[in-house]
Amino acid sequence: MKDATKQIEWLEAMRELNKARKVEKTKLISIKIDPALLNAFKLKCELEKRPYTSKIKELMQEYLNRNS
Repeated sequence: MKDATKQIEWLEAMRELNKARKVEKTKLISIKIDPALLNAFKLKCELEKRPYTSKIKELMQEYLNRNS
């Protein structure tokens, strides 16, 4: 039963995400990341001429879409 509830919550979150796209302000978050990993990620994004924060958001969206 808990799995079904979590699935419904996830589907609702995805519906809200699609409905609210670009309507709400973005939310500032703080996470701890290994400095070497962050540095390598930033450097790779610089090579691709992409802001690393935009790439993080893109990866998050791809992850959600892949599992829907």
